[in-house]
Amino acid sequence: MKRFFCCLKGGSSRNAGQGNDENDEVNLDRPFGNNERLNHLWRNHLALPDDREVSDPTARVSFLWRELVDGTINFRDEYFLGKGNFGEVYRCRFSRLNEDGAVKIQKPDNPTGHVEFLAEVTTLHAANHPNVIRLLGNCYGQRNRAIVYEFMPNGCLEPHIFAHATRVQGQLPQGLQLPIRVLDWDTRMRIALGVAKGLVYLHQELKVINRDVKAGNILLDANFVPKLTDFGLATKIDVDETGSLGYIAPEGEISRLVSTKTDVYSYGALLLVLFTGRQPFYSKKPVGKKNLTDWFIRVWPRLEDAPVQVDVALGYRYSVEGLKKIFDTARMCIKAEPLERPTMSDVEAMVLKAASFPVQVPPPQVKRRRSASTYEVFSGGF
Repeated sequence: MKRFFCCLKGGSSRNAGQGNDENDEVNLDRPFGNNERLNHLWRNHLALPDDREVSDPTARVSFLWRELVDGTINFRDEYFLGKGNFGEVYRCRFSRLNEDGAVKIQKPDNPTGHVEFLAEVTTLHAANHPNVIRLLGNCYGQRNRAIVYEFMPNGCLEPHIFAHATRVQGQLPQGLQLPIRVLDWDTRMRIALGVAKGLVYLHQELKVINRDVKAGNILLDANFVPKLTDFGLATKIDVDETGSLGYIAPEGEISRLVSTKTDVYSYGALLLVLFTGRQPFYSKKPVGKKNLTDWFIRVWPRLEDAPVQVDVALGYRYSVEGLKKIFDTARMCIKAEPLERPTMSDVEAMVLKAASFPVQVPPPQVKRRRSASTYEVFSGGF
């Protein structure tokens, strides 16, 4: 049965805090409007058919706008988690589900918001993988629209990668409310492997392109299991309109074309960020040296010095052979020619091989520092 989209009719509100949108008129006992068969199934907690015709077939649960207002206590600052191109994200308590969710609210002035909303909800509705964020439902109004995901207690990956640097500097990222921790070797390997598995699932099962693989778009659950998010537009466009500095493949910068191979490139850049602890992009560097990938290509001939390039936060607790395999995988992912890059299935196999090498903890070696010019400090920049 062919699926379609439509919306409920009614009034709307410009301000989130006022909490009156057309879906406020929807009765919780009749979330599917006049479709009494589906309403009956809903009321009696029976399984809904996958090919059901509903007012919004992609919604697992239709939330009322006032539920979002109540669950965030009128969108208080302490519930704020972050913001992106689509809109702001809040933690929200849903008494109906007896769990917390993450609510991403569409910007009212976003010209492509409707397309982004439908694309992301459609993709996530079809997704079922431990490394892809789980869709709880959505709130679909004439103006106020929101996508509701499972809540990730450890936030996004990015601040955890740079946790050591921020602690050394004595400051946390502005607005960060979630606790951060320095990631050990095993956790980084599990994250790298989980992201690879998630991308393989997107490419092979859902037939979509992530388009924006980066540390800021990878969320971590309570056990630091990574979840891919923010990739809905991949089902609707074939050119990259945004991207993220340091993660964008060369063909994406030039022609804005995207493919599974651009995801592979971005994943390679993510591996470098994850295991070196370096920023993906430095604007103050000269042209040709701004990207972390450019730096890595220059130091690649000295791969035997891989331990020198590793994130200082790991200390001596990592696998040298595993690190070399990770760097070799990253090198193959960031090849300039897209056709020379491996598939994500091949990448997953390589990361799995890297994870098989045991961690050996050698005794610390103390070297006398002769002068500032004798040794190069690798904890900052690249």
